[in-house]
Amino acid sequence: MIKLRMSGVVGYDITADDVSKFLNENDDQDLTIFLNSPGGYVVDGLEIYNLLRASGRNITTVLTGMAASMGSILFLAGDTRIAMSGTLFMIHKPSGIAWGDADDFRKEAELLDKMQGSLQEIYEDRAQIENLEELINEEKWFNVEEMTNNGIVNSDEPVSFDVVIETDDNDEGLTSLESEDAMAKIDDLKAEKERLEAEKAELEEKVEEARLETELATMKADIDKLRAEADPKPETVKEVDEEAETVDEDGEITAEAEPDYETEDVVEPQEEEVTEIEEETAVIDTKKTVAMKSNNKIPAFMQAESKY
Repeated sequence: MIKLRMSGVVGYDITADDVSKFLNENDDQDLTIFLNSPGGYVVDGLEIYNLLRASGRNITTVLTGMAASMGSILFLAGDTRIAMSGTLFMIHKPSGIAWGDADDFRKEAELLDKMQGSLQEIYEDRAQIENLEELINEEKWFNVEEMTNNGIVNSDEPVSFDVVIETDDNDEGLTSLESEDAMAKIDDLKAEKERLEAEKAELEEKVEEARLETELATMKADIDKLRAEADPKPETVKEVDEEAETVDEDGEITAEAEPDYETEDVVEPQEEEVTEIEEETAVIDTKKTVAMKSNNKIPAFMQAESKY
């Protein structure tokens, strides 16, 4: 007799490929399967169940933990079915995910109803569960006593656990475990693997956080640079020379600062005798009253001729 341990999610940890390879490599007619599964994919579970049933082997399934959902179907593949202490069995409606319009959702609902009908046929064929459809709709959990009362379990013979064949996470296919000590070692390795995976996830999260911080800092620097280019500071106003020239209202160029200059010398007109005319009016010779310019510089506004 050869023994096989199947533990994990159906379609992921427990696959049809591994089971098929195991059956091809081992021709023992007596096969004991130690099962612990929370369920998994419906189609994958149906394939594994049918491979076991079609193998022509004398199959004994031993429940070591739980047989829930599709795991319950795999447990029923055994001709002899044994539930160890404290184990559980669960049946419920299949579930799925749909995406699309209303027609797509209706098609998915029809498919789930057909899947439930297929699974219900297996329960009816391999067990004697009362009010089966009602219990499936309610999601029913069975303990060891309830499994026995409903024909799910049909034997209470003792089982040994010395040599087991199981799927190895590190290698494809199946490997042989020599004893329970070897199984304990594998459990330790699995625990170490989980610890390392958790540490890896934590480090990846820190690396991602650092990357995002760097990216944000670079982005802020780019934004500051763009703002500086889009809104330049006004040019510095050049200081105006205190002596810069300006233009007055008459168009003459003058200096803002009052220049130093000397007052021109004015020549006093000489007094001359007033000549009498017929109307006895005094006449002044204006030519002789014009101020004489000196060599001193005189501002332009004082040089201009007065106009009335």
